[in-house]
Amino acid sequence: MPDTAPPRHRARPKPPTEERLRRRLAAVLLATGALAATLLTAAVDPAAPPAPDREPGHASSDLAQ
Repeated sequence: MPDTAPPRHRARPKPPTEERLRRRLAAVLLATGALAATLLTAAVDPAAPPAPDREPGHASSDLAQ
């Protein structure tokens, strides 16, 4: 009786190539930078203080918007 049954286990996956590792590292660094920028923007109030001759919270003009 010949052994015609398919193997029970998959073949081991090949280790990633150097190019794939570089691309993965670039993607991780890009995502980390975007997350850091988002957190920094949320944590820091980037608005400048109002000018001394202007009322705070009052828009100066519609054109500047």
